[in-house]
Amino acid sequence: MIKISNVKETENLNLPKEVVEVIESVASILDSEYGEDRDVEGGNGGYILVIEAKEDFEKLKEIYIDVDDIIPEYVDKITVAGGEDYTNSLILCNDDFGISLVIPMTLTPKILLENME
Repeated sequence: MIKISNVKETENLNLPKEVVEVIESVASILDSEYGEDRDVEGGNGGYILVIEAKEDFEKLKEIYIDVDDIIPEYVDKITVAGGEDYTNSLILCNDDFGISLVIPMTLTPKILLENME
């Protein structure tokens, strides 16, 4: 699992270009609205998590996200030219803190796929 808190952390991601562009966009919004030097764990804003393997879903439970029991704010499809598509799901933890889950389509849980716009 890859955790991204700020735009500067997107520079060397080994992900498809289309996925990196979405991550940069989300990180840019978080940086501009909540500050680049925000307390990522305890303050407002949030961060992005890139799920790389099925085992990462167990790690999500450590931060109280159970993908079998969540209701996403939205789920968008990231179309990758010549590669596997991804999803970007926003999970709101409170009014001013959210986590974007970026997941390869083949790993995206059914409950998130059912909420895709």
